[in-house]
Amino acid sequence: MQVVADAGPLLSFARAERLDLLRAVTGSVIIPTAVYEEIVVKGAGRRGADEVEHADWIERRSVRDQTFADRLPHKLHSGEREAITLAREIGGGLLVDELEVRKEAQRLGVHYFGSLALLKEAKQPGLIPAVKPVLDELIAAGTYISKSLYQDVLEQVGES
Repeated sequence: MQVVADAGPLLSFARAERLDLLRAVTGSVIIPTAVYEEIVVKGAGRRGADEVEHADWIERRSVRDQTFADRLPHKLHSGEREAITLAREIGGGLLVDELEVRKEAQRLGVHYFGSLALLKEAKQPGLIPAVKPVLDELIAAGTYISKSLYQDVLEQVGES
């Protein structure tokens, strides 16, 4: 399945210096132009900008139906609206962590998953020996994960 990523997960993995893990699980990622602009252009000089710009496994792609993206709720950022639209257009999965974006994706029938599901998937084939150290790296790099979600994920992967 092709994976379209929103900015949040890419930045979380980049800041924790774990983009390699994202690549190992997904193989490649597609980002809409608005997400590229948010990370690389507006975020120039910040961690993640250069990594995303130069990653040969991250493909920038424009949405075909910009009108559809523009009609999505404007409480969502342009990158979020384009990510939903692009995932819908290509029939791919949407990598997103924000609840409001997930609700809109669900309403539209777009398959989505988050960073923590990706970590669980990385543990199954042994790409990582344990989820907890990566969760801790993400948190240390500035990603917010509630204590209850942290515990739930560890229980799900047998690390509680």
